[in-house]
Amino acid sequence: MKPTDTKTQILDVAQDLIQRLGANGMSYKDISEAVGIRKASVHTHFPKKDDLLMALLERYSDRFRRVVDSILATDESPETKLRRYCGLYEANLSSSSQDKACLCGMVGAELATLNQPLAEQVCAFYQDNEARLTMMLLEGQQTGDFRFAGEPEALAAVVFASLQGGLLIARAYGGAQKFQSEIEQLMRLVKN
Repeated sequence: MKPTDTKTQILDVAQDLIQRLGANGMSYKDISEAVGIRKASVHTHFPKKDDLLMALLERYSDRFRRVVDSILATDESPETKLRRYCGLYEANLSSSSQDKACLCGMVGAELATLNQPLAEQVCAFYQDNEARLTMMLLEGQQTGDFRFAGEPEALAAVVFASLQGGLLIARAYGGAQKFQSEIEQLMRLVKN
């Protein structure tokens, strides 16, 4: 197996574990068993857990940003764009037999245990998403599709926090159906 293939497998398994269990719930032993390699091989690619977390956060943030940018670039209605954005979060609930949360949300929940560069990476993901949500909301406000009161930036923060927190609550009870009802309430908030 090529080293890059092993590295990608390690990242994929680690991401799955963190999205289900959190960063502190994931170990190199878990990863090595799932990938079928020795624990030392994981350390070869990522000497410290912080190295693995940074690589994961960068990869996840980049992928997420590209998908959101592709949504923003469409000629779809602002409501459709926002629903597609919400769908990115909803997909975590049906991505496997066990519901997952956003990687950056799960790592961010453990912010107190992170080093400064990791905390900054998580915060950058949050800020980046709020900025893109602001663009969607502003577009909807300008077209008249959205009639919310207040500033788009403030509502973007509410929408983002609701999606992140909503995933955690939906995992605890209700699953995808609970999350879908939360999204519908968000859409009513934005449109009125």
